Amino acid sequence: MLCLILIGIGLSGCTIDDEDDYPGRGATTWQLCDHWWQGYYSLEDETQVDHQIIFYPDGRGEESLLYNYYGEVWEEYYQFYWRWANSLQNSIALNYPGGVVLYMDHVYINFDLFSCLLDGTFVTFRGE
Repeated sequence: MLCLILIGIGLSGCTIDDEDDYPGRGATTWQLCDHWWQGYYSLEDETQVDHQIIFYPDGRGEESLLYNYYGEVWEEYYQFYWRWANSLQNSIALNYPGGVVLYMDHVYINFDLFSCLLDGTFVTFRGE
């Protein structure tokens, strides 16, 4: 019986830290890590953003942001570390180099739909 439990723990591939493991955490993390997410939204100054983000099961992540401000276009690329910010798994902390932390709050994930409040902007991502 102990061997079966240890095998089950070893095969659960989408966990971040054992000490952060909450009931039901694996399924939500798996849904988050299972897609390359892409969202389109506008910032307060009317800048259009094409935002692509991926979360890896080991707590790393990458994102690409393509901005368009009235024809002026630029791209930014970031790597970060992520973690669930609460036991309800409806908030994600994104830790960037230099100590910058952003939060994705009111997280909702359902199949290929991921929505959240990111730094004051409501964003809906579609899974690729």
